[in-house]
Amino acid sequence: MSQIEHQLVLEVLEGCAGSARTEAAQLGPVGTVSPTELLLSTCDLDAVRDLRRVVSAYTTVTVPARRPRELLETSVMQQVGSLIEDLGRQRPRQRFHGLRLAAAGSDTADMQRIAESVAELAQVPVDEEGDLLLRVRRGAAGAGESWQLMLRTTPRPLATRSWRAVNYPGAVNGTIAATVLDLMEISAEDQLLDMTCGSGTFLVEQLHDVAPARAVGVDVDPTAIEAAQAHQRAARRKGRVDWVVGDVLTEPLEPGFTRILTNPPWGTLHGEHGTNEQLHTDLLRRASQLAAPGARLGVLTHEIRRMHQVLEAQTGADGAWKLEKEHRFFQKGHHPRLFLLRR
Repeated sequence: MSQIEHQLVLEVLEGCAGSARTEAAQLGPVGTVSPTELLLSTCDLDAVRDLRRVVSAYTTVTVPARRPRELLETSVMQQVGSLIEDLGRQRPRQRFHGLRLAAAGSDTADMQRIAESVAELAQVPVDEEGDLLLRVRRGAAGAGESWQLMLRTTPRPLATRSWRAVNYPGAVNGTIAATVLDLMEISAEDQLLDMTCGSGTFLVEQLHDVAPARAVGVDVDPTAIEAAQAHQRAARRKGRVDWVVGDVLTEPLEPGFTRILTNPPWGTLHGEHGTNEQLHTDLLRRASQLAAPGARLGVLTHEIRRMHQVLEAQTGADGAWKLEKEHRFFQKGHHPRLFLLRR
């Protein structure tokens, strides 16, 4: 447990803030600044490292000041020094090897002096590739003239999963996957199928909360299944997952799944836009064959227009899926959307 209460800025992806706020509230009071930023007050830095719906966490010092150079005052650097000492008390220990400055005007003399002063306190060099990330920015609007010094609490972003032993292209962002699973409301009694599991992000993330009674991941690519198996081993979480190499549209699977997920190829790294409408149609049809009565289906897709067309075109047995909710995400220029459907 930290020796001081930290005022943390939590960076989140748009669409993940609700889940992130619920998760962070277990550690202390949480406030919302924007769809991509939360504020958390906590003394438990060790537990902050376990936040799975947060991209990065920063411990902060906010200083009434008109210019960045005022951040170099002795009293401010003493506060920063206390934060750095507390970062060093985390268990398991966090080792930083260089300080990287991220700030508007980072090449100015004042900003360079700030970076050098903080690096000296941390006993690391200033390094453009450093893992102790220092952000310097103006304080929030309406709070008077102020500046913030922000130190990331971990060498890597929290969104970077330590269990990713294989760099598999197109893997779902971990914080988005965790949020999708929250919205799916999966319990220990559920039978969970990931129809296009790729390197296993959804199913491995689920094991961090609760292991379903039955979990199956299917992918046509043997390399993807190998990566998924490696990720499950690296995660060291209890719970069995049956990984299946095959085409989920034809692979013989025992039906009765109460929760079904799919993140279909969407035409950049995998798949083709021209064939994705038929693929979405086929996936919904196959899901209806494998689903238990009242099952929930989550489709995370970038093919928004095509997905709407597929839902509108459902007929007969294909019309088994009714749209309950659409949930939007935003990540680095991409706008995936989760379609929550009920059988």
